[in-house]
Amino acid sequence: MNAKQLMIAAAVFAAAGSAMADQTFPYVEFSNVPSAKTRAEVAADVAKPAVAQTEYVEFNKVPRGKTRAEVRAELQQAYASGELAATRNTEFVEFTNVASTKTREEVRNEAIQAAKAKNVRSGS
Repeated sequence: MNAKQLMIAAAVFAAAGSAMADQTFPYVEFSNVPSAKTRAEVAADVAKPAVAQTEYVEFNKVPRGKTRAEVRAELQQAYASGELAATRNTEFVEFTNVASTKTREEVRNEAIQAAKAKNVRSGS
């Protein structure tokens, strides 16, 4: 791009920028708008005490939730009585052993081996 084209491009951008600047919303002057209330009425409104919030919730009367053991016992009872399907499609996930027995290096090596095996199968 030579200097003449560069100068033309700069002039076009400058003209576009000034055209865009003209499309902004105009400033509206609100300082001359007459008020619906007098200064004394506004001061009286501010001086009024605020209405106190008198409603509250007593949290000591909230019923206690069930423990996990109670929920499982209910589930077993529902299976036994036939209320739920006997297929034992569990509705919860049992996380009894969440800690990994492998080291970070062992997991990394397994991932590398799996990727290599995938590449061999796909023919890459």
